[in-house]
Amino acid sequence: MMTNSIHERLYRTDLASFTKFAFHELSPQYDLSTGWPVDVMADALQGCLDRGTKRLILNAPPRSLESHCAAIAMVVFALGWDPTLKITVVAGTRALAVELQRRALALMRTPRCRALFPHLRPTVTPGEIVLPHGGGILYRAVGQSLIGRGADLIVIDDPIAPHRAQDDAERAGVNAWYDAEIVPRLNDKAGGVIVLVMQRVHKDDLTAHVRKSGVWTEVVLPAIALNDEAWRLHHRRPILRRKGEPLLPDREGKATLIAVLHEIGAYNFRAQVPTATIAGAGARARGLVLGTTAARLAVGMPIGGAFRKIREIDTILFEVFGVGEPPPYASEAPYGDAEWEARAIIQQQRLVAEAQADRHRQEA
Repeated sequence: MMTNSIHERLYRTDLASFTKFAFHELSPQYDLSTGWPVDVMADALQGCLDRGTKRLILNAPPRSLESHCAAIAMVVFALGWDPTLKITVVAGTRALAVELQRRALALMRTPRCRALFPHLRPTVTPGEIVLPHGGGILYRAVGQSLIGRGADLIVIDDPIAPHRAQDDAERAGVNAWYDAEIVPRLNDKAGGVIVLVMQRVHKDDLTAHVRKSGVWTEVVLPAIALNDEAWRLHHRRPILRRKGEPLLPDREGKATLIAVLHEIGAYNFRAQVPTATIAGAGARARGLVLGTTAARLAVGMPIGGAFRKIREIDTILFEVFGVGEPPPYASEAPYGDAEWEARAIIQQQRLVAEAQADRHRQEA
């Protein structure tokens, strides 16, 4: 049993401390190592419980403990505060929903957690944890109906897999499901809380979709910092992260991330570095030979290469890791996508005109 100590008081009142406590309770064989990302995520999540944050997005690469922070530690902590709360956790798959329920239940049943919150006496059915005070957690998968079930807090965890996000119909289906099923399920439309936890998987994924519908607080933790970052947390010292620093240096340092980039390719790697800068760089690299519209102009036209084709991996290696030579566009003024496309069209039109002129001269 746990004695009445400063640690016990912290675990009961501070979500970051409880989140680390919960990790060690559930996974004592693992070292949490660098804990500052947990502090950042937990601070934002605590804002949903006591500082008035109603909509929160957490974007982080896979295996960054974002699910543990939001869908396990926070929901148990919230019920420890108020066992009448009705919480819904929605996962991208039924298997993930089952696993999240299993881990939350395991945490509630550990002796040390029971000492902290003795009123958490769960009754369990498939897909649901119910408490004697009336609160509990409902677990569902994306796409399942929530008709008849209200919630004070809704957590959405990894709503779509990266490979499914490339299918326009699949992606649109997830976004439509959110509109139809999530906000209407809040018991208090003004005061209810929604937390979206996911890695970025597409420019039109659920993160992009919900941004259009209201004001969201966003915490974005890329796998490696593209700029200096400063995180100002409540009741903790500010956290500084320098450009080029990995998110989890003990587990995924620069060398490991570069190896992952080569193994999974640039497209999938961009989900781990969720920034507009890299998405824009990738688009320019793919369009450096021909923009998409310019490519349509060039069908059937035998044109010599005016541009050197750049691998997107090489662009990311230079812009993120500082490895290799700068791409040709690096010394030019940065363009938005529309201006880049317009310049690509003009350049391609010039190349087409030159090719046609050469052909006419040869025929003459």
